[in-house]
Amino acid sequence: MFSYTSSSVSLLSIYTTLKVSTLRNLHGKSRGWCHVSTTKRYSDASEKIEKESTNFSGFQVLPSKVESVRLIFKRHPDIAVEFRAKNQHLRKACMDFLLSLIETMCQSLEELSNEDLVEADVALTYLRDAGFKVDWLEKKLDHVKVKKEKEQFCVARLQEMEDSLLELWKKCSDLDALVEKEEEELSDTRTPLSLDDVV
Repeated sequence: MFSYTSSSVSLLSIYTTLKVSTLRNLHGKSRGWCHVSTTKRYSDASEKIEKESTNFSGFQVLPSKVESVRLIFKRHPDIAVEFRAKNQHLRKACMDFLLSLIETMCQSLEELSNEDLVEADVALTYLRDAGFKVDWLEKKLDHVKVKKEKEQFCVARLQEMEDSLLELWKKCSDLDALVEKEEEELSDTRTPLSLDDVV
């Protein structure tokens, strides 16, 4: 099972680090994908990451993510059979993208917004275009969307019920005050006359 913190990386923030180019670099075809911009700072950071990373099925993976990647390949061994990118930076970026998508989907429904689900759809499209076989992930995403819709429906219904309950509570409170007043009047009415009252 995947274990993630609630502070997941935004899929679009990762995507903005990827520049659109042609899939000739990736698939040898004329479809668009991305390459990683390189700067001195990025190069230094990449070297540090490479030293800390472990090679898993041809992908550089941080030690903290190895078990997650191992589980992905165990359950979906054909996930990367059509992924032809040779550049290690690109391979790592795409794997990070996949892990971030899964991380997003593992968030609680309370944390997961509709915008997150739109971003997840975009991410899934790019992963598919990159050559990952992610049909299984698409089904999971559809399941999460259904659950999100149900959650929103339940939240709306609960709000309606709470509003109705509050209104009923106010009516009960008002009625209770009327009952108390009526009981006082009944008590006064039933009080027998005294000798002083009669004479």
